[in-house]
Amino acid sequence: MAMKMKKWKKVVLIIMAVLVLLTAAVAYFLPVGLIIHTLGVVSKGEDMTEVCLDDTIHFVQKGNYIVFQAEVNGEPDTVIYDSGVNFMFLMMYTPSTSPEGMKFYRNRVTGADKRSSIKMTTMPVKIGRKFGEYNVENGGFGLGILNPEPPLCTDFFVSKYDLIGFQGFDFGPYMIDFTNSEICSVPYPLPIDTTEFVPVKCKIKRGVLWVYPRVNGEEYECIFDTGNGNAGFLLKDEKRVEKPSGNDYVYEGSYGTSIGGHVSNQRYVCAPKEAFSIEGSVKETDVKYVKKLPFNNMGLKAISQYDWVISIYGGTPKVYVRPHASDETPVFDFFRYKLLAFDGKLTISARLIDGNEKFNVGDQIVSVNGEEITEENICHYYDLLTENKDWSGFEIRVK
Repeated sequence: MAMKMKKWKKVVLIIMAVLVLLTAAVAYFLPVGLIIHTLGVVSKGEDMTEVCLDDTIHFVQKGNYIVFQAEVNGEPDTVIYDSGVNFMFLMMYTPSTSPEGMKFYRNRVTGADKRSSIKMTTMPVKIGRKFGEYNVENGGFGLGILNPEPPLCTDFFVSKYDLIGFQGFDFGPYMIDFTNSEICSVPYPLPIDTTEFVPVKCKIKRGVLWVYPRVNGEEYECIFDTGNGNAGFLLKDEKRVEKPSGNDYVYEGSYGTSIGGHVSNQRYVCAPKEAFSIEGSVKETDVKYVKKLPFNNMGLKAISQYDWVISIYGGTPKVYVRPHASDETPVFDFFRYKLLAFDGKLTISARLIDGNEKFNVGDQIVSVNGEEITEENICHYYDLLTENKDWSGFEIRVK
């Protein structure tokens, strides 16, 4: 009897140790409230969110995002592949479309500024994908995001679509082929022709992929982020911001967006054409140098200039690249003022600093050429002022 009791206690201790380890691992990403909520959802047996992917995914680059069609809970849907997200799947809701009965928590999520505070909930997720004659399923946690209403006057905004994060493609090796606009599976072991594909220094940390490109000859540790369409690179460089080069554009205001909305206002520098390389193949892209940045980021404008084979199968990440067949360099989006149309207001979110500033970040435009900004015409003036880089021909009143 004593022997049986000892075995029973040993089993209990092992179970407790496993639970502690699992909780610690999940807690690395999630607040405690979300962990408890997730365990509750799983224990109650609530329906899983199911995502079905084809063996070969044909994508388009829309609004500087990788966008494709998939099935979400049996319905056709538009999905973005955002490798900077460290969860399998995120369902993006606005307050008007949030599902009834889902309990949301307000917590911080790691976005581009590491400051975004949004409402979210966890949910069990199952992603299935066809590999030839076989169907493979990958289960885990997803996030439901309760975003503010999307900005007005934009044809494309990330919160309109569902997102698949980096772990959502963890079925085995896969290729992001920008030459043919496809994401497809690759056999294992990897049949890599090293005369065509070159191995790349990389690591997995916090559930996402990190790579080590060289920008102007200097190596940077960067998150591999297909969800960043704002610039080829976001790099922390206080010296460059304080002493810009002769061809740099100096801005102040918001330098981009994250899941939680626009990032914090600060001074930053845009370089239209900077040389960068992955293992010797030199390309050009635009770079934003930011004074305060939690981590460096390689965005889609740079990523899309190569084709990538990615494998985290077996625990050791392996990445290979080849130069994309097209030599076309993504266009730099020069602007004097950047606008945000939100909550019925037209606001300046960023401005160029060159000695000719007339308006400030945060100014609300209340009229253009004597016409008051209203819900009916706000998008007309958003488009008009965004398309015209020179506002000297407009009579603009702000408050």
